[in-house]
Amino acid sequence: MSKISVSTSFTNPEKRNDPYEEALDCYGDISDEIIIVGENWPIEFKWNQIGKYFQEGFDKSSGDWVLRMDIDYFFHEDDIANIKKELEKFKKFPIVSFVQYQFFTPFKYSKKSLLSVAINKKEFPNIKLNGGGDLCLPTLNGKLLNPFKFPISKYPIYQYDSMFRTKEV
Repeated sequence: MSKISVSTSFTNPEKRNDPYEEALDCYGDISDEIIIVGENWPIEFKWNQIGKYFQEGFDKSSGDWVLRMDIDYFFHEDDIANIKKELEKFKKFPIVSFVQYQFFTPFKYSKKSLLSVAINKKEFPNIKLNGGGDLCLPTLNGKLLNPFKFPISKYPIYQYDSMFRTKEV
């Protein structure tokens, strides 16, 4: 089996009401190591910083596969063994993408996007997280990796972005 790293980033998760403890439990179930970066994010969010933190986490990860997970991304516990099998099956590809179910309330969600968060570091060590408008999507040799041209997992990522936040947060 491939070694799997999860790279995530957060600052002040208690203050932001991020479900970080639950996320870290989830990441521990799927990975061999968890890399946390972004402890010193500026108070005011800056888009040009996000890709740098994602790249830092990727660089620090020692796994064959790196799962670049926001702190509010989750895999269903029943899917983890199958996701690991998919990563073995697709080990000759640079990325594997996941459909994102974004929850706004317990009864309202949308299929928001396709996320290229599984990155094959072993076979493609030159991947960088510096593409797209937010400069954090995977590129290889300076070319954006189109998530529709590579394998797409049968198992979604669940994002609970605003589920646990108060109106003020």
